[in-house]
Amino acid sequence: MTNKTIQPAPLKVKAKSKGCLLIALSLIFVALSGFYFLTSGIRDAKRLEQTLLDRFGGADQYTPLVDGSISPQRIEAFMRIREAVQPVCADYQAILTSINNLNKIDTQQDYAGNEVASTGMQGFKSAFRAGPKMLEFSETRNRALLDENMGLGEYLYIYLTSYAEQLAAETDSSYADMEEAYVSERTRKEFVQILANQLLAIQTSGSESTDPQLVADLRTEIEALQDDPHSSSWPTGSVANARESLAPYQQQLVGLYCSGVVKIELMQKNRGFQLEG
Repeated sequence: MTNKTIQPAPLKVKAKSKGCLLIALSLIFVALSGFYFLTSGIRDAKRLEQTLLDRFGGADQYTPLVDGSISPQRIEAFMRIREAVQPVCADYQAILTSINNLNKIDTQQDYAGNEVASTGMQGFKSAFRAGPKMLEFSETRNRALLDENMGLGEYLYIYLTSYAEQLAAETDSSYADMEEAYVSERTRKEFVQILANQLLAIQTSGSESTDPQLVADLRTEIEALQDDPHSSSWPTGSVANARESLAPYQQQLVGLYCSGVVKIELMQKNRGFQLEG
């Protein structure tokens, strides 16, 4: 009678099970590590911004100069901050472009199968990079603000005043369908308060009769933003002394504008783990 050799089949099953377990544990480790570094980054970003708030107060506490001018020193400081965020700006624009291309797959039928797969993978990767890159943007901007001794309110005011025409043109940009391209509701409200602070300072100083046109412009813009919020402050360009102050720097300022990332540019920390525009 021939003896049959018994093959140790169960070992293959065990090896396969062990491999699956290792993959699962690796994925869990990667996910937990990513969550740790993301939440750690949020904590660091919030601490940095709190330093700004402690030093300069909230954005809506800023009061522009009574005559509406912006000093050359502050414009130059603003431009240095703009220069500091340019690399992160380009990175975030690339992320938005990938996500935008992913959205186009649903509306266009002329994509080949390999293009769909490539575009989909790139868009998927970009979506995961958006959060960390947003934190990097915030941290880079806030460090530059501290270096230039500028608060969030002054930065927001000069940004919205300098880039009024560019903001109005976002509806025709390649990012027109993305919410990141527009001023957020919170930012609009803070800008309204900043203009109200300026108007009150004019009234308090007794100079309301000195520049009645500036007073009228401020009131008109405040009412427009409150009644029918538009995507840009001063849609036809900044007014009076602000326009004159910015004129010598206009070409440089335009070169430092980042289309598509307006909401990210002006975002601020909020309670919990959110950063709100």
